Amino acid sequence: MAGSRPLTPREERLLLRHIRRINARDRALISAQLFLGFRISEVLALNIGHVWDGSRIRARVALPPRFLKGGYGTTRTIPIGPELRRALERYLAQRGRYDDLRLNAPRFLSPRRRPDGAQKPICLSMAEKIIKQALVAVCGDPQGLSTHSLRKSWSVRLYEASGHDLLVVRDGLGHRSVAVTQTYLPTDQAKMEDFIRQSDWTRSNKPKPPKFAAKALPSSLAAKPPSPLPSPAAWLPGFEHFAA
Repeated sequence: MAGSRPLTPREERLLLRHIRRINARDRALISAQLFLGFRISEVLALNIGHVWDGSRIRARVALPPRFLKGGYGTTRTIPIGPELRRALERYLAQRGRYDDLRLNAPRFLSPRRRPDGAQKPICLSMAEKIIKQALVAVCGDPQGLSTHSLRKSWSVRLYEASGHDLLVVRDGLGHRSVAVTQTYLPTDQAKMEDFIRQSDWTRSNKPKPPKFAAKALPSSLAAKPPSPLPSPAAWLPGFEHFAA
């Protein structure tokens, strides 16, 4: 989403601390986008079979092109890390108390029900509201934050972990162009200002020598006193008569 920004590392830590204390469904929803880097529409397209093989959490999520934005490209495969695994295990364990965990069932359910009594999956607006509430709880000012902020935060972490490899980030995000990927990676303001200060040649801290420095005399000349002038009587005949 244009205009949204990634979370700072501090905001990510606060968000993680916050969602560990909320209900299991919302924690799993937010964790999925924060640690998979999917768009919110792609997160909602996941069913139980994408993350659960019938007995345990899968090692990775594989999302076919039909679930991706535009329905093109190749299957996006992202490993499931420890934090997301814990969130999914907690949520599925809770659902398993009243649900048979069918592999083709929607992963995130709403309290609302269909006419046949089955629970509906949560809609996009509800998912956006859940994530926005969590972001406001930890960041205070929601300016520039959205569900896409979690995807951008994931891309920044991948960029740093890969040694700033744009091709790795492009493939992780499922972009077709590196130019699009670059828009996900904002410039570090503090680093930029530091580089600007370093590039300013007019503000050098090195002492500069004076333009016109006086040269010191050789020690032999500086230590020798000036010779007295000879007496006029020595070089002017008859001068002693006038002097008398």
